[in-house]
Amino acid sequence: MRLSTNEINLIKNKVNIIFGETIIYLFGSRIDDGKKGGDIDLYIISEVNEDLFKKKIKLKTILEDLLFKPVDIVIAKDENRLIEKEAMKGIRIL
Repeated sequence: MRLSTNEINLIKNKVNIIFGETIIYLFGSRIDDGKKGGDIDLYIISEVNEDLFKKKIKLKTILEDLLFKPVDIVIAKDENRLIEKEAMKGIRIL
């Protein structure tokens, strides 16, 4: 995994502040130690159903400002979507 412990902890903290209790998966190129660069792909499963788009944009903005890296966020909606199936193959970080 190509994120430091501090970066993972920062992500967990900010997700919990904005979404409350969640499950978070890191997926995509950041879980492959053999790759370089790439954005941070997060898959969030939350019980919160209110203002999801606003919360997603707020989290993306905060994380990009703090991590100086691009962040993509997928919010769980339908586990049959291809992107969600791929995200679930990632690493659960919370």
